[in-house]
Formats: sequence, structure tokens, C-alpha cells
Amino acid sequence: MSGSSLKKKLQKGKSDRMAIAELKKSGKHFLQGGSCVEVAPKLPKCRECRMTPTQRNRKPTIFCRFYDYRKLAFKSNILTIAGFSQPQDANEEDLKLWLPSEELPTDLDVETAKFMIAHVGDQFCDLVKQEKEAQLLHMGSTNKNITWKRVVQGVREMCDVCETTLFNIHWVCDKCGFVVCIDCYKARKVGSIKEEECPAKDRDGFQWLLCNNRQQHEPKSLEVTQIIAASALSSVGRMLHSLRTKWGIRSNCTCVSVSLKDMAHKKSNGFTKQVLSVVKIDNKQVNGVNETNKNWKSMNGAVAIIKQETDSTLTGYSSESGNSPLSFFVDVALTSEKLISKSPTIKEESEQKAKKRASIKSDKDIEMSSDGDDDNKHSTLRELLMGPTSKVTKDSKSNGSPLNDSQKTTNQSPEHESSDSDTKDENCEKKEPPKELQHFTRRYFPLRKELDPLPIICRILDETKKQFPLIPHNWFCGGRLLVLHEPKNSENIHLFQEQWIRGQPVLVKDNHKNLNGQLWHPDSFSKDFGDIKNDLVNCLNGDILPKQPMRKFWDGFESLQIRMKDKSGEYMLLKLKDWPPDEEFSDLLPSRYKDLMASLPLPEYTNRNGVLNLAGRLPECFVRPDLGPKMYSAYGSCLHADRGTTNLHLDISDAVNVMIFVGIPKETNKSEKDCLQEVLTAVDNAGCDEVMKRRIREKGVKVGALWHIYNARDADKIRDLLNKVAIERGESLEPHHDPIHDQSWYLDEHLRSRLLKEYGVEGYAIAQCLGDAIFIPAGAPHQVRNLNSCVKVAGDFVSPENVSHCFNLTQEFRQLSDTHTNHEDKLQIKNIIYHAVKDALSVLRNHPSQPSH
Repeated sequence: MSGSSLKKKLQKGKSDRMAIAELKKSGKHFLQGGSCVEVAPKLPKCRECRMTPTQRNRKPTIFCRFYDYRKLAFKSNILTIAGFSQPQDANEEDLKLWLPSEELPTDLDVETAKFMIAHVGDQFCDLVKQEKEAQLLHMGSTNKNITWKRVVQGVREMCDVCETTLFNIHWVCDKCGFVVCIDCYKARKVGSIKEEECPAKDRDGFQWLLCNNRQQHEPKSLEVTQIIAASALSSVGRMLHSLRTKWGIRSNCTCVSVSLKDMAHKKSNGFTKQVLSVVKIDNKQVNGVNETNKNWKSMNGAVAIIKQETDSTLTGYSSESGNSPLSFFVDVALTSEKLISKSPTIKEESEQKAKKRASIKSDKDIEMSSDGDDDNKHSTLRELLMGPTSKVTKDSKSNGSPLNDSQKTTNQSPEHESSDSDTKDENCEKKEPPKELQHFTRRYFPLRKELDPLPIICRILDETKKQFPLIPHNWFCGGRLLVLHEPKNSENIHLFQEQWIRGQPVLVKDNHKNLNGQLWHPDSFSKDFGDIKNDLVNCLNGDILPKQPMRKFWDGFESLQIRMKDKSGEYMLLKLKDWPPDEEFSDLLPSRYKDLMASLPLPEYTNRNGVLNLAGRLPECFVRPDLGPKMYSAYGSCLHADRGTTNLHLDISDAVNVMIFVGIPKETNKSEKDCLQEVLTAVDNAGCDEVMKRRIREKGVKVGALWHIYNARDADKIRDLLNKVAIERGESLEPHHDPIHDQSWYLDEHLRSRLLKEYGVEGYAIAQCLGDAIFIPAGAPHQVRNLNSCVKVAGDFVSPENVSHCFNLTQEFRQLSDTHTNHEDKLQIKNIIYHAVKDALSVLRNHPSQPSH
């Protein structure tokens, strides 16, 4: 050790000793600034710090659960526990993480901020409502104050029961640090889950971890804890309501309908009594609110945000009640009338909209969409987009913002409208599922249940060319699948968003022309990574070949004779799944990552920090979700029509999948013409439309894979069919499993036919060719079958339009079995929603210009 290093260490040791001496003398509380073993070896340790060295080696990601959370103090020179951090302990620096910045974000403009709020604002309000309900649940069972746990850099707080990422309110054991989320706590509290007779040795019958003393955790003994600093959540919620009204952003949130009258209807469960008691509680008894506000008054920047929005914008709000569990509901009840009175009425909006349409109306009459809504029914953004359509004049141009006039209207005539899933249901016999199916079938539901999804539409090329003359495109799947021709065309976003908001997939062709082909050739991967061992999967039977040198896979990519054979001597249909499995793509393949990111279409969505990729809104201190990219490389064959390369499944987030390389195996006993004919026949039998069949016969087009994608709204119908077929085959349906999430089915021609005949569900049959990028919306079931050897790269993103699906899927996945690969929540959708709204509000509240209506 150098002399300077030794001197610094001695100085640090001296300062630490002086600090400890001062704490012993004063008896002041201080936060535990290290692990239990390091700071408080004689005090109760959290469950992580109690692990043996062997257990630590098995679980390298452990982190002390009381770090920066538990308070300690010296009493008579003896270190003792002094409780836990409280919400009023938050300082200005803590609040900066959770409140809109006073500076304008450099990557957001006003129109993009309004677009984000329009799509995500209502989901944010739902989160606020859930948090307030959780606080009421806490107040009904205990008089304990709420504790506060700061966000720790690089630590993702997760429920110990369902492994869902914790957003804010949760419950903690003060002895071992066991944590449980709102949903698991509520299920145990209200008795909606049954106790198992033979639980795991470290868990009770409700799957809750046992405490340090091997005793069960009782809900009433846990500490209710929040993660968001002070009352920032309610403050941002009020700011959202205020700015949506100020900027004329449509909303349909549930919290504005909550009133004291609504609460009075809940007398049967004692809710009214609880409300009145909360209103009468002295401020000192509600989480130390008076003390909190005293602390806030000493802050400058952070407090100004709260004070301005609560005191000057919303009448009827008392800042002294800011931390009350019911303050948000009471605020809204008192101010909703004013907010509504400021907003234009539905009738006024309809008249204004009609005048606007009249000024841009073309020679043809405005035509109604198939749902038959009229102008007077457009009370929400979704309904506006679903409503009557108009044609934009030839002189109208896109202004580059996400919300331009071309997006707000759709050019669709009734005679060309697609018979979407809801319409098809009317022509199908509606049957109740068998009793043995009813427990397994109902999963899909919009986050906002009172809103129906926008209808699936069919488009006519001649009409959309007039509406979007600057965007080369055409349509597959009978006008339902948009095909964009120029990946780098900046105007693509306008037509893309018209389809994307309806949950319809999109295809962008010719992306390979922007890539360095040498980097993505199988020989290049064999040279760079041939000695690395990785698991391979035989797609014909699902068998896993563990720890195989990757050279064996890549060398057989285009050479049949070199391929590995199974025990019967048949060539295996191998897949290298999700590679790289653990390392970051950007770290392991930096040159390829740079090449890929520079070529991806719609960078606003697909880039990690794209302005409309909400996942990029998470602050740096959060553990960012792993959204890829990942490589999906596999051999292909036309001979196995019932075997998928990737079975039917759905993803929790949006995704883009690019066909980067197509390899046609050589040295077969068939001529090149015969091999090509097999590919064409497979596409013809897959249900592809005539336009797509003509495309794959064009010179130079190399077909790689067959996709079948279904609308997210049809997921439950697909589940019904698969469960029905499983019962017909004599199989048993296991609880906490799902036919889609289990990825155990490939829909062959027979099953696809049954799905259309019995449920009226028709998917998108897509032949993915070299250079094609397919955009798959979150929650959309899809499957893939390689016809030739393919190298595909997929990246995930979170778009504002599909946030509700991401939220629903998080709830679905937490209900799967503990051993399920999709059980763990890695997306952190609630945190993503919060910080996306926070950033958008920073733009709207600080923008110098006045909103235009």
C-alpha cells in the first residue's frame, strides 16, 4: 500500500471514530449505512445477511434489506434499533428523483409530451388510485405510521411471494426484511387464496417466506412501507390533472369520478365511517404531515413544484393534508366540478370538430367506421380515433409531431372495413366454455375496462397513398398489415402510429440494405464465437443439447452434411435460442450492436433511448429491464408443417424482429428448383394473401420464416381453443399454467382452421423475407416457423400506445407457477409509467408558450 493510500485510510478511520463518538454522545438516530453484519452484528439481521457463505455463493445478487432503511441509535453506548426511515425524512435531493424537473428535457417537445400523457395519463391515475386503496387497507388494520425505503442504486425491490417488482406501497417484516406487494397482501388479507397443506420448507401455506424464528408472517404485524419520497405521488397526480385541463388533453381516468357521494355507497363495509374518521384525524397523526411540511418549507426547487401545483392551480385543496391517505380522493371530489367546467363540453367539442372537418373535407363524403359511433359520442381520445373519418387534402403535410392531423383521422369506408374479432363473434355461435375450462380462460382485459379497444381496420392502397403521399407503402393480409418500403423515411411514423394504436402489427422491408452483411454471416459468427459453448435445442422434439461448441451449429447453417444427427440418424433441426443468454449484446458484440442500432426502423420506438420508448425514461439509479437485443438463429425446413421454430407465445413488451440473414442449405438430394417450390407451397398453405404470394415469387426475394400473429384481444379465445383441444386429447389442465405462456403449442393448419371456424379469429399470416422487420405489439400471440436457416435479431421496447397491455401482462405473469420462465416481473411497468408521466409533465409545466386549443 502506498504512503498516500495508507494516510487516507487512517484519516477515514479517524473521522469514522469521531462520528461514532459524537453519535454516542448525542444519542441521535442514524440510518444503517451498510449490511447488518458490518454495521450491527449484535442486532437482528435481515434474511440476506443471515445467509451462510455457501448460500451466498448460490445467490450472488443478495443485498442487505435494511440498508439505508433501518434507523439505529446509541443508548448508554449500546447500539439499538430506533425504528425505520419515515416519509418526512425525505430531503430535496430525494424529491428530485420523483418530481418533474424545473428544466426542460432536451429530448422531449410539447407535442410528444402531450402524446405521451394522452396514452399513459389514465394508467398513471389508476396507479395512484391503487396506492391510495392500499393505504386505506393499511389504516383499517393498524395504527402504525408508514415507513419509507429509499431507492438504492442498482437494487430492484421485488415481492418475495410473486417476484413482481415493487412500485411504491408494500409491506415489510421489521425483523427479517421479508417484503410483500399490494396484490399478495390483499389476497392474504381478504382470504382469496387457500392455504396449502404441504408448503415448501422455508415457506408457509400461503407461499410467504418464514421469519427468522421460523414462524409465519402475520399481515397485521408487517410495516407498511412506501418507496416514493414523501407525498410526491399525490403531487404528481394533481399536477397531471391540472396540466391535462390546461393543455386540453383528453382523459378518461377513474379518479375524477370518485366523490364523497360515491364513498357513501360503501356503508356496508364500513368505508364511510373510515372516510369520516380519516377526515377528522389530526394532521399530526397522519404520517407526521405537519413535520413533513415544515421540512418542505426549507426546500427551494423541489417544494416550489408541490406548492405551485397544489395551492394555486387546484382550489379546495389544503396543502396541510398532502400526506393523508384520502387527500387525493377528497381533492378530486372538491375540484372535479371546476375542472370539468373549465373543459369544453362534449357538445362544444363536437361542434368544433365538425367545423374543422368541414374545412378540410374532400370531394367524397365523410364515412363512418363500422362501429357506428357519431360525433356526439367522442368523449375520450380512444373514441375520437374510433370515430368518423375524413380525408386530408392533397396539400396537407405532416408536421413531424406524433399528433398531427393525419393521425387523428382514419380513411376507411364501411365497405372496406375489416370484420374485426368483435364483429366475427356475432356470426359465430356463442357457447359457454366447459366447467373444467372456466378457471383457465379469462385473462385478457384492458387496463381501463370501460374502454373498448379500437377496431381492426382494412385499408385501401389508393386511398392511403393520397393521404400519405410521402410514405412508400402497401398492404398485406387483406389491408390489415401495413408494409413500409423505406426504413429510413422519417415520415413513416405517421402511418405507423395509425396502425400501432389499434394493436396491429407492421412490417418494414429492406432493412438489410443498411447493414454490414459480413458481420452477420454464419462464417463470421463461427470464427468469432465457435469455441464458446451454449445450449442447442432440437426443434423437432424439444430436446436440449447442453453446452455444445457453437461452431457445430454455425458450420451446419448452410451445409446439410455437416449438421448434427439424432440417435436415429436424422438431421436435427437446431435452434440457438436467445443468444447471448446472460451478457449484454452491446458488450459481447459491440460492432454488431452499433451496426444494428444504426439500421433499425422507427428509431423513436426501437432505440434504447428513443423518445417514444418509455423504458428509457427510468432514471439511472433503477435497474434497467433487459430489453435486448437478442439473436434468434435456427435451421429451417418445409417438411414439418406442424413443428414451429418458436411455438405460440406472447411478450410482455412490444418487439421488433429483423431478418438479418437467410441461408439456403446446400448439398441436398433435391434441385434448387424443387427446394424453392417447397418454400412457395409452404407459404401458399400458411394462409398468406395473394399480394404476399406474389411478393415471394419476385426475383431476389429470399423467404426465411413463416409468422402467424394474432391480435392481443383474441388471446383468450386462443386459450379456450387450446384448452378445449387438450381436454379432447385426454390431457389435464394444471393450475397456474397457461397454454400460451407455456409455449407448448404450435398452431398448425388444422388448429388455425378451427380457430377461425369456432371463434372467428383470423391472424396475420406473414412470410418474413431477408431484410424484413416485423413489429409485434405487446400481448399479441405469435409463432414462427423457419423455412430456411435464419438469423433474426429482436429488440423489445415499451410504446405509449401499448402500456395497458404491458400492465395486464405483468398481472398475468405473476399468477404463473414459481418455476415458470415468465413468472418473474422484469419490466417494471409501474415505474416506467410513473417516470414517463413525470418527464412529460416537466415539459408541459415549464414550456414558455401558452397552450393552443
